[in-house]
Amino acid sequence: MKYTNLGRNTLNFNKDWKFILGDTSGAELKKMTDDEWECVCLPHTPRLESLHVDLHYQGFCWYRKCFIADEAWKGMKLFIEFEAAMHEAHVWINGTFKQIHKGGYLPFMLDITENVEFGVENVIAVRLDNSDNGAIPPGKPLESLDFSYFGGLYRNVKLHITEKLHVTDAVFAGKQAGGGVFVKYSNVSKAAATVEVQTHVLNEHDHVKDVTVVTSILDKQGRLVGTTESLIESVSAGGEHTFEQMITLTSPQLWHPDHPYLYTLLTEIIDGEGIMADHLRTRIGIRTISFSKLNGFMINGERMVIRGTNRHQQYPYIGNAASNNAQYRDALKLKEGGFNFVRLGHYPQAPAFLDACDELGLMTVEAVPGWQYCQVGEFQEIAKQNIRDMIRRDRNHPCMIMWEVSLNETYNKRQGATDEFFHECHLIAHEEYPGDQMNTSGDTIGRDNPAYVNFDVPFTIWEDSTMSRPLEDVLTDKGGFDREYGDYEFGGHESTSRVPRGAGEKKLLLQAWNYQWSLNRNRSNSWSLGDASWIGIDHNRGCYPWLAECGALDTFRLPKYVYYFYQSQRKPDVIHEQIDSGPMAFIANEWTERVSPAKIVVYSNCDEVELLVNGKSVGIRKPDQGPDTEYGERITGYEVDYWLTDEEQHKWKEGTMESRTDSGSLMVSTYDGGNCRNLERAPFTFEGVAYEPGELKAIGRIRGQEKAVYVVRTPLEPEVLSLRMDMSGKALAADGSDFVFAYAEIRDANGTIITSASHEVTFEVEGPAVIVGDNPIQAEAGIATVLLQSRLVPGEVIVTSYAKGVQSAVTRFTIV
Repeated sequence: MKYTNLGRNTLNFNKDWKFILGDTSGAELKKMTDDEWECVCLPHTPRLESLHVDLHYQGFCWYRKCFIADEAWKGMKLFIEFEAAMHEAHVWINGTFKQIHKGGYLPFMLDITENVEFGVENVIAVRLDNSDNGAIPPGKPLESLDFSYFGGLYRNVKLHITEKLHVTDAVFAGKQAGGGVFVKYSNVSKAAATVEVQTHVLNEHDHVKDVTVVTSILDKQGRLVGTTESLIESVSAGGEHTFEQMITLTSPQLWHPDHPYLYTLLTEIIDGEGIMADHLRTRIGIRTISFSKLNGFMINGERMVIRGTNRHQQYPYIGNAASNNAQYRDALKLKEGGFNFVRLGHYPQAPAFLDACDELGLMTVEAVPGWQYCQVGEFQEIAKQNIRDMIRRDRNHPCMIMWEVSLNETYNKRQGATDEFFHECHLIAHEEYPGDQMNTSGDTIGRDNPAYVNFDVPFTIWEDSTMSRPLEDVLTDKGGFDREYGDYEFGGHESTSRVPRGAGEKKLLLQAWNYQWSLNRNRSNSWSLGDASWIGIDHNRGCYPWLAECGALDTFRLPKYVYYFYQSQRKPDVIHEQIDSGPMAFIANEWTERVSPAKIVVYSNCDEVELLVNGKSVGIRKPDQGPDTEYGERITGYEVDYWLTDEEQHKWKEGTMESRTDSGSLMVSTYDGGNCRNLERAPFTFEGVAYEPGELKAIGRIRGQEKAVYVVRTPLEPEVLSLRMDMSGKALAADGSDFVFAYAEIRDANGTIITSASHEVTFEVEGPAVIVGDNPIQAEAGIATVLLQSRLVPGEVIVTSYAKGVQSAVTRFTIV
């Protein structure tokens, strides 16, 4: 049936904002002069910060936007949606105060229908304050916080225009387990699946409306694969109704990290006159999940090990103010790095990042904002509301498999952090998402009675003395999740896992060994459902004046050795379209002059690896399979023979490295062929390789067939720069806020990046783009990086890089 379409319209409201740092009297007034204010695009940060920053800007700032209301909007409903604002927002429209919103990570919406004037300019004014505030989660002062708040209107702002008969917004509606469109699934199998849909409709007309809801499911090609039409419901003036419908699909394409299929749910609201009053599209992924000690984590009836990492949402210089494309690029890098899961530590992150996780097949856990703090009173009330709002916002994302409701590391010695409070948080989550697909998670450590708190997926405990993660002693019947590992246990703020990309081969190998050792230990636990390394990407923190450099990627999103260790854990037979996937090999070595014989570590997901020096084979290895040992037990290390017994492995040798644990310094022998038996894919360690300058090649084979090749060449003298733009699946958009990293690589005559090079590199840009942050900048490990941000117009951009003593480089690309 064809309907007359009124529908809804959503406008991007990110352009043409005025901004001023600090507090200004009268800035809320409509006729206030803001000509001297800076013109900015959103997402926006109040102040560009230094690369290594602890105490970023805190205080007031103002945003104002003028707009003309289209005459076609008369008689419609108008809503302004802020995806987030850090972290106390006061909002006015045309001088009329509308709302205070407390909280920096979740959306809020304003109904401005009665405030908008037609034929004249309208003004939205927003006053933000990101000062320390114990009532607003996370609550802890910046100077003692292990991440950074940053500030500003750092996510998108939208204007929604709807008919008075419309589907509500789930957060704005404020209905328990309701509002908006809520999609759940039952009887899910490869043969069939039932899609259960709740649709909340509000009638803001002054008279009754007969309403029909038509719900349809479209496949990736836009073809109709299922539809249902509700009975007619009479909705009174000012009234509301929740429609419940079911669609059963035969042979559905199920969502899974290895094949993340997405359908589109089309919702159409038809009134009694045959007019389509509203319509919206919701992307959905059909899947069913479960967690248990016996069967582990199950998705669609198949057992799967969760191999995850943590992520903070920050970027160099601009803090949290990242475009939708930038969010996608981060998700892509983590997916390509071998992870199938991301813990959103320690707060809800951008909707665009979750959209990317849905598309790419990255499972997630979303955390209520919090970190070592639980003040009784307003803080706890806001925290509980945050749980409701984050579930309402993100319940339809197939990537979301857990909901962390425990306020990270907020143990029972902190005021207000009682078992009763966290049990209530667990119950709130189940109120918002009834049924067996709601899985709460949270800290077990610090709870007096973990069984009473009753998180569905409890986080494991940490035991310093044994560097282990016990759980069975306190929760005998549940599997557990290791929410963070690989960093703090190896020396706290001085952890040997905190390694800059330019630290050199030896330290990068030790960092990767720490994570390998920890991951192998985690996987030995019968109760382990999976884990998340700390952390995927280096980040700033208020409590320390230097980046936390424990990431698999540095702050410029460049990989360290440990990134390739995790990449080797991915399945070689799973190929994703337009994503680096499948078989891989990486030599964790720079092949510079060294004492012979040398030890060479290769990460690969192949069956065997052959290593060649200047074309001559030095051996073919199967994956390492040596014994598991305590960290640092091998004070002087051991020779590797993969076919000896564990006892026979204990042979004396040199070659240890100094590392740390919570107990202090100790000597560790890395890559001795052991501590890998519980890994999905162990490294390949080659001993006794004679050094000779030239080419080091690894060939990975599966069932005898060559599948992956990696080559390292001894670097010569630096000769030339080469430029690379990090698009990572998304072209730079001409929206005034999108950005990419521009990498100037210092290479020799053979094209090898010289990791010892630290030249100062200067960048120049022509066209609709601008450099943000430090320029010139010193290269680290042979690569200098700047952040390149788009302007508002498309066109060709020319980037040139210069450095003393090497040939300059030029590249051209188009902003779209």
